[in-house]
Amino acid sequence: MRHLVRVAGWAVLVIAGTIGVLLMFETPVQQLRVALNLTAAAIAGMALWLAHRGRWQAAAHVLVWGVWVSASLVAARNGGVHGPNLLNYPVLIVLAGWLLGVRATLLLVGLTVLLFAGFIWADVMGLFKPVQLTSRVAGAVYLTGILLLTAAATLLSRRNYMNRVQEAQQTAANLAASEAALRKLLRAVEQSPESIVITDLKEDIEYVNDAFVRRTGYARDEVMGRASADYSSNGLAPAQREGLRSTLARGDNWAGEQVNYRKDGQALIESVVVAPIRQPDGRVSHYVELKQDITERKRAADEIHRLAHFDSLTGLPNRFTLVERLTALQGRAGRSQPAQHAVLLLDLDRFTTFNDARGSEMGDRLLCAVALRLSEILPPQSLLVRVAGDEFAVVLHALAGDVAQAGAQALAFADRLQAALLHPLRLDADTEEAQLGASVGITLYPQSGSDGAHDALRRAGTALHRAKQAGGGRAAFFEQGMGEAAEQRFRVERELRHAVSAGELRLYLQSQVDAQGQLTGAEVLVRWQHPREGLVPPGVFIPVAEESDLIVMVGGWVLAQACGLLAQPVFKARRLRLSVNLSARQFRQARFVPQLRALLAASGADPRLLTLEVTEGLVIDDFDDAVAKMRELAALGVDMSLDDFGTGYSSLAYLKRLPIQELKIDRSFVNDAPTNADDGVLVEGILAVARHFGLRVVAEGVESRAQADFLRQRAPDIVYQGYLFGRPEPADDWLARMAPLPAAQAG
Repeated sequence: MRHLVRVAGWAVLVIAGTIGVLLMFETPVQQLRVALNLTAAAIAGMALWLAHRGRWQAAAHVLVWGVWVSASLVAARNGGVHGPNLLNYPVLIVLAGWLLGVRATLLLVGLTVLLFAGFIWADVMGLFKPVQLTSRVAGAVYLTGILLLTAAATLLSRRNYMNRVQEAQQTAANLAASEAALRKLLRAVEQSPESIVITDLKEDIEYVNDAFVRRTGYARDEVMGRASADYSSNGLAPAQREGLRSTLARGDNWAGEQVNYRKDGQALIESVVVAPIRQPDGRVSHYVELKQDITERKRAADEIHRLAHFDSLTGLPNRFTLVERLTALQGRAGRSQPAQHAVLLLDLDRFTTFNDARGSEMGDRLLCAVALRLSEILPPQSLLVRVAGDEFAVVLHALAGDVAQAGAQALAFADRLQAALLHPLRLDADTEEAQLGASVGITLYPQSGSDGAHDALRRAGTALHRAKQAGGGRAAFFEQGMGEAAEQRFRVERELRHAVSAGELRLYLQSQVDAQGQLTGAEVLVRWQHPREGLVPPGVFIPVAEESDLIVMVGGWVLAQACGLLAQPVFKARRLRLSVNLSARQFRQARFVPQLRALLAASGADPRLLTLEVTEGLVIDDFDDAVAKMRELAALGVDMSLDDFGTGYSSLAYLKRLPIQELKIDRSFVNDAPTNADDGVLVEGILAVARHFGLRVVAEGVESRAQADFLRQRAPDIVYQGYLFGRPEPADDWLARMAPLPAAQAG
């Protein structure tokens, strides 16, 4: 169209302009004909100007209709049907057909027919004047221009037609290629071994391929138009689905694993990619799910992991897992405060003999029974491993921070392991049983920043070898110093537990006197009469007892003995008091008060002569519970004493709320009170607090006359306890020699 507008415009401009100029040289000059030709040239120029401005449609209309009007006026001037200008109309009709379309062309043809009819009528009526022939040059120019314009229009039309034919052929070829590509893509999608699901933006299924149908068991008509969440991704957790939707909302692809379910309920593990489908304008119209079945691959991976990390016979973790765990613990220790862990290697005694005598099948059954028995007593977070053969390992996590305590805990667990294996192990559903001991090697881990898993296993192995060399059925530490301390601690606990029931504990009393040296009572102490080591001091066994439930057993025994003493006539007659220390563990027992009430009732002791000593720490740890129990005890008539006052929190805010009757000054303040100004001020402060609250004061650790004088000058009614007035002695001896202390000794 553009080429035709340009060619026709220039042709009309040149032809009409040239003819107009040539007509100017005729004699006489026919001004109307000159004007009409120049007007046609001007119309062509205007069309070219509009084309230059890009207004092609307007240029085409101006050119065709303007030239038609001009040509019609010229034809009318030149004699109508007898004039030479009728050749313009076929050319204009051809131009209109290409430039203006069907309607404009039909209109132009209709107007031309009417024009010709008018020309014929005018000719018949004789209205046209005789034709005045123009110059031959102008006529030649006109005919040549018309021929050239017709040829140009025809050639351009043909070229345009051929271009359109080629474009149509190319389009058809492209469509065929696209259709072939689409068919190939459709075959690829249909025949893909992976499931492909296409959904709309509401996640309703619009397409599934054959792999989806085969894999899930759903027919196409069962899922088409249904929600993907019910059929395609029915195993996706809500949180995972929300993550998928937020990813797709951003226009990104989502990838992950899903455990979906077939129509028959069978689990299907799939690797899934969900991607948005975009239109050419970038708008997302659908989502596509590409799903690969990885069920067998996951099962194979799990089996490989199991074989690599677990023992095939017992199902326990293996040595590889043990090394992994120890390495992880070592790395964790490097990032924070090191925690104490323990590695125990356990080897069954006489297993080779059993295996040779009963056969490998029974030996395997025994190993499985051992694994089950050990698993039953394994603490939480700990690890039980079958290392090899009849050797097992245990990793104990986060033991006590103190090395000696951690060692004692490890030894205690080793004792539990050995005790558990001494019970018969059932090997058969009927009657087959076996009983084997075990040797245990122990080491703490990690012992330094560079301590590795293999180092710990080497130490534990060495300790195990030493235990087996000692005869089997034993536990041994690799570290000599810590091992000896832990073994000593564990031995003390085990023997002390026996001592309570075997009657090896002894009751001792230390006198308490007033400022005049008169006996007011005594503090109850406990000693351990060991059958081999003699009298064991409390500093050896009391700390061990306090770390376990033994302190409750020991404390209960002491209270029972104290109540028995108070029931004797001499205590009632002289109104002598007995003070008994309570441990935190014992005092926090839910039934402590009812048990004490029962002891008092059974023994006949006067509760008003009993003083129970508690520490500040015990009270602060659970203040409300402590106050409630103290009030129950006060209702019984039992006095409460705050032991070691001044060494802990010493808060007046809680002191005024405690139902206590006595304060006890710690020996650490009494010792230097006469010579150290700071200690002296502290003692005076404690005495002032006691006076303010109306409390008795007992000063313990009074060992010199200077200490006694210092205290008497500041508190004449103070009660003394210490070596100056009497050392702890057996209760029987104390009762035998009970007599008022000489006044001179106190003075």
